[in-house]
Amino acid sequence: MNIKHLICAVIGLLTLTTAFGDYPERSDMAKQHNKRLTVKEWKTTPDGRNKWVDHVEEYNAQGQLIAEAEYSDFGRSLTWRAEYTYNDAGQLIQEVVYNERNKVSKVRKFEYNSEGVCTRRLNYNANGMLNSYRQFEYIYE
Repeated sequence: MNIKHLICAVIGLLTLTTAFGDYPERSDMAKQHNKRLTVKEWKTTPDGRNKWVDHVEEYNAQGQLIAEAEYSDFGRSLTWRAEYTYNDAGQLIQEVVYNERNKVSKVRKFEYNSEGVCTRRLNYNANGMLNSYRQFEYIYE
């Protein structure tokens, strides 16, 4: 894979879900320590008296985001959570999103070409029926 393919692959994956592009150093931290990493994001009132967990991310020792959760109601209620699965090449192949009742709300599956570039994201509903898919086209100019 040449550098242009690699750059397009990275850009394509970053557009698939915002979670991967927000804080890239978190992935590096997990890899550097070769340990699973949990990051809790806290919201705090301006006076600093009250704080609550707003968002949690989990990374495996390879630096891959494997789970995340978002909370509301001052950290008392789950808004949604997601789990991520990767293949042996380290490519994201599945994202399962759960709703506030911890029930599957959607599943996304990712397909790659022989060069390792993501070419499609398939969107399934909670019952496993294909709703739609996104086809990615990479154009060099």
